[in-house]
Amino acid sequence: MKKIHITTLGCKVNQYESGQFVAKYLQEGYEVTKDIKQADICIVNSCAVTSFAEKKSRYQIARIKRLNPNARIIHCGCAGEREQNQSVEKYHSVQTRKKTYIKVQDGCNNFCAFCIVPYLRGRSRSRDLNEIVDEINALMPNQNHVVIMGIDLSDYKPSMSELVTAVNTCGKKFELSSLEVRVITPEFLDALKKCEHFIPNFHLSLQSGSDRVLVAMNRKYTADEYFEKVKLIRNAFPHAHLTTDIICGFPTETETEHLETLAFVKKVGFAGAHVFPYSRRQGTKAADMPQVQDSIITTRTKQLSDIFHNIN
Repeated sequence: MKKIHITTLGCKVNQYESGQFVAKYLQEGYEVTKDIKQADICIVNSCAVTSFAEKKSRYQIARIKRLNPNARIIHCGCAGEREQNQSVEKYHSVQTRKKTYIKVQDGCNNFCAFCIVPYLRGRSRSRDLNEIVDEINALMPNQNHVVIMGIDLSDYKPSMSELVTAVNTCGKKFELSSLEVRVITPEFLDALKKCEHFIPNFHLSLQSGSDRVLVAMNRKYTADEYFEKVKLIRNAFPHAHLTTDIICGFPTETETEHLETLAFVKKVGFAGAHVFPYSRRQGTKAADMPQVQDSIITTRTKQLSDIFHNIN
C-alpha cells in the first residue's frame, strides 16, 4: 500500500485543507504515515504570512529531500502558491482535538499593507449555504463542536447573519474564527443572540491601537471605532471571551504610537492576544516603507506580550 506523509504549517485554514488532502488520498487507497522515510508522497502545506514561516517551509522540503530522495513532494499552501503550485479544491471537514473546523470562505479583498495573503489566495469567494449545512449535518455525533472559519470570514456572502442562522439549525455548538471590525453590527449581534448553539468567543482583529498606524496599514477603522464595536459585543454578550491580533513594529511606527497601542490594549481589557513582530513581505506596500529596527521590534513585542502574560 502506498503511503503519504503530510506536514502542516500556519493557520487553521491550512489544518482544514490538510484534512482535505488526507481524505482524498485515503479514498484513493493510501495510508498516512508519520515516517518521512516510508512515504511515497510527502505533502508540505506551507505558510507565507511571515518570512520565518516561509523559511520553515523551505527547511521541511530540504529535510524531506535528504531523508527520502525518492519521494514525490507536493508543496501547497500560501508559500506553495508563491511558486505557482495548486492545492486541492474539494472540501472535507477536519477534526482537531474536540473541535471540527469548517471552511466556508477563501480569499481576501482587503489588501492590508502588511499582508501577502490576498496576492496568494485570490479574491474573496464563499461556499453555498446549503453545502455548508450538509457538511455539518454529515458529521459524526461526537463531532459536536464546530468552528466556522475562512481567510476573511467577515466577507462571507450573502451575509454573516444568514450564515450563523443556517449553521445554528444544525444543532451543534459553534464558534467563529477571526472577525473584522466591519462585521460587528447590531443586526449581526442580534442574529447571534438568536443562535442558542453559538459560543460567544470573539476574535476581533486590531493590529494597532494607533490611528495613524491603522491608516498606514490600510485597516479602514479607528481605535475609537474599534472600541465602540467592543462595547456592542459586550452589551450583547456580557460574558464574551474577546481576543485579538496585534502587530508590533509596523514600518514607520513611532515609540509614541507603540505606547498608544499599549494603552489601548489595557483600555479594552482583552482576554488574550496573538502578538506578532512585524515581518517584511516582498510584494506588499509595507515592504517599501521605512522599516523599524529589528531590536526595537523585539523590545516592543516583548512589552506587549508581557501585558497579556500578566493578564493570564
